[in-house]
Amino acid sequence: MFKPPLPNQRMSSKALDQPLIQIRSIGSSQGNRPNRTSSSSNNRPGSSQRSQSCSKIDLHSKYGVPLVTAQNFIVMNGIDGQHLTSFNSKKRVQVASLTKLMTCYVAMQLIRDLKINLYQIMYVSYDAVQISGTSAFLRPYDRVTLYDLLHGLMLPSGNDAANVIAENLSQCVKDPVSNIALQYRIQPFISLMNQYALQLEMNDTQFYNPHGLSNDQSYSCAEDLAILCKQIINDPMLMEIMNKKEHQATLQRNNKLINLTWKNTNRMLEYEGYCGFKTGFTNKAGPCLATLFKKDQVCLIIIILNCLSKEVRWDDTIKLSNWAQRKLDVD
Repeated sequence: MFKPPLPNQRMSSKALDQPLIQIRSIGSSQGNRPNRTSSSSNNRPGSSQRSQSCSKIDLHSKYGVPLVTAQNFIVMNGIDGQHLTSFNSKKRVQVASLTKLMTCYVAMQLIRDLKINLYQIMYVSYDAVQISGTSAFLRPYDRVTLYDLLHGLMLPSGNDAANVIAENLSQCVKDPVSNIALQYRIQPFISLMNQYALQLEMNDTQFYNPHGLSNDQSYSCAEDLAILCKQIINDPMLMEIMNKKEHQATLQRNNKLINLTWKNTNRMLEYEGYCGFKTGFTNKAGPCLATLFKKDQVCLIIIILNCLSKEVRWDDTIKLSNWAQRKLDVD
């Protein structure tokens, strides 16, 4: 049986040789992965390689990249994985609820690999909902389907939903142990999050929890999150969930059925062409946003981290999106 790493250890390649479950290869070939060192990317004006050493002022004056407040960002072509522009995109930082992108991704891989019924009832433990921050308003001992939980994770950005998913799915890959702290009960799921990060070559990413609340042992970068999002756009079920403006869940509470309506925190869904991904915020990570723009033959993945405010992150994203659309039209 695979032994999860200690919380402060980055998983080694040796650990991957003894996985909790067999992790499927991502894509049919190496060529399907975003190539971060290809010559085409390196030679492209405003590309990731070039802009790592540029200031935002340099990017603006040399390549016309709009000035934005985000301290880290990347714009990736969602079709071929090419980096159109970036700034501090490989810097390791906390990414708040953008962590939930991996939580949702891993949950969907387990659902398929282990043939878990999407409408299987999940149990909400007392410990799982003893958490601060954004919430799906779950209560101890609720019973809710996995399908609804995924919506509670991604739309209202429920930290409680993240814990419930991680705890229940951990029991699917390792024999459950009830008399230990929640952090250890969910460790099998966290280990899988890190295994998938390594397989996707998210080399500047490590997860310590499934929700993204501040922890110095959790970090990622804009470039790694773009790589993950490129995988997500190939999953119709994940995209369906992330593109919903609201979802009504039915759960069992105190032997009664109740309905909860969850609204998506992602205001970009109100604009034409914007169709997915996730918001995030903690005091340490700042306002964050992962966005997908699709229109005609254009597909853009935009990751912005640590913006000036929650409101300005929408403007930052639109500025970068409009610039990238013009750039692709010219090229």
